Amino acid sequence: MDRSLNPRQERGWYREIRRLRKGHGDSYEDAFRCGWESTICQGLAEERDEKMAFKINKLLFPEGKRKALTLSYDDGIVHDRHLVELMNQYGVRGTFNLNTAKLGRKETLKIDGRDVEDSVVTAEEIPQLYEKHEVATHAARHLSLTECGSVALYEIIEDRKVLESLVPYIVRGHAYPFGIYDQSVLSMLKEAGICYARTVVSTGTFDIPENFLEWHPTCHHADSRLMELAGKFCEEGEDPRIINRPRLFYLWGHSYEFARQDNWEVIEEFLSYVSGYRAKIWMATNGEIVDYVEAYRRLIFSIDGAKVFNPSCRTVWMEAAGEVCEIPAGAAVTLRGYQ
Repeated sequence: MDRSLNPRQERGWYREIRRLRKGHGDSYEDAFRCGWESTICQGLAEERDEKMAFKINKLLFPEGKRKALTLSYDDGIVHDRHLVELMNQYGVRGTFNLNTAKLGRKETLKIDGRDVEDSVVTAEEIPQLYEKHEVATHAARHLSLTECGSVALYEIIEDRKVLESLVPYIVRGHAYPFGIYDQSVLSMLKEAGICYARTVVSTGTFDIPENFLEWHPTCHHADSRLMELAGKFCEEGEDPRIINRPRLFYLWGHSYEFARQDNWEVIEEFLSYVSGYRAKIWMATNGEIVDYVEAYRRLIFSIDGAKVFNPSCRTVWMEAAGEVCEIPAGAAVTLRGYQ
């Protein structure tokens, strides 16, 4: 294909591809997926690669990694102890969402003729038990926050206050009890200083959310696609035909489910598998991911895109014009790919 298109020719190419794309998606790749193999589509995709693809900036995770993994487990039942032990063994990290009004409760269930402990962890063990992870709110008494009026705000604030008396950091996360929330609850979370909250809506994808207060996970650990999704996440490389985004696998559940169903092998198989890819995956808590992504989103670029300033207190990594760049905290950097 002749690369020396004059402006008139180039406008003609783009008019033609817009006509072909109409009603069939918003990218040149969609044209190929629809079976178009015309010279026009291919030529414009090549032009896009030369003129546009190498000028795109993309978030990378710490150390230039392109994938991140986080877990989220609710209710603080004593089976968190074994789950934490397994996560620590395999180097996987996550967030544990606790109901502080239930801490220390003692209870045993009879399931299929077996006695299964259903007690809740104690306040005293929280600092050490979750030391390598993070705790977050889950409503002090696990009430449905859409059905208790203004009490919902108390549930959130009280939960956060108690947790912050037990751990050395500021608690800013939440998981919606029963997965239920509405705009009123979202407003209350903001008033209570909560910055991110997990739903129970599985996406089956690895996308970073636009709004962290409606953070939909990839899947629950009981999802029949669990290992299939894990394989797709860990083993698939980047597709040169599309603009690849960073990938985030978010797994959620309750540790008591493994005890009640006597199937700890489910989570151990998953943890063992993903740990084999630790060199390429950033293992992080929910909060660490939010802080990092928000730092990236606060980057300030020069008008020509060749320089970037990082106003945050953490180092950020990115791919700029095809080059992997490290942007130190408080630093302004000239992006090599634009030189």
